[in-house]
Amino acid sequence: MALSISEKLGYAGLIPFVAAAGAVLMGYEQGEEFFKLYSLLILTFMAGGCWGVEQANPEQIDEIPLELSIGTFLWGILAYFLPTNVAVLMFLVGFWLLLWTETNPIFKRSYAESYKKLRNILTGAVSLVHIVVFIAVH
Repeated sequence: MALSISEKLGYAGLIPFVAAAGAVLMGYEQGEEFFKLYSLLILTFMAGGCWGVEQANPEQIDEIPLELSIGTFLWGILAYFLPTNVAVLMFLVGFWLLLWTETNPIFKRSYAESYKKLRNILTGAVSLVHIVVFIAVH
């Protein structure tokens, strides 16, 4: 079975996470900064995706997911400026918060089953990489 473009792009998006984690593990000077920056960018991208779904369905909008998507973006901004060991955990919480936000009915109606499965796989992989970096910086 061929992968969809969303799946290809989603899996390709893991490459910088893995590369940055490798840089951290090998002690490259800018590895931690790159990891934090890429985490922030992807968290922001995902929060924006949630915002978009909510804006596309104004008659069904629920304040809680809307506020959580904005709050997660702000949470990520704060995390970026903190030490890596704290930031990595905050980013991890942010990714899981967005995944939990997507359990709201507005997302269940908007997302295909294949995308929900992809999100679970990608969040699991991103979580694993964040845990590895957290361990490496301790």
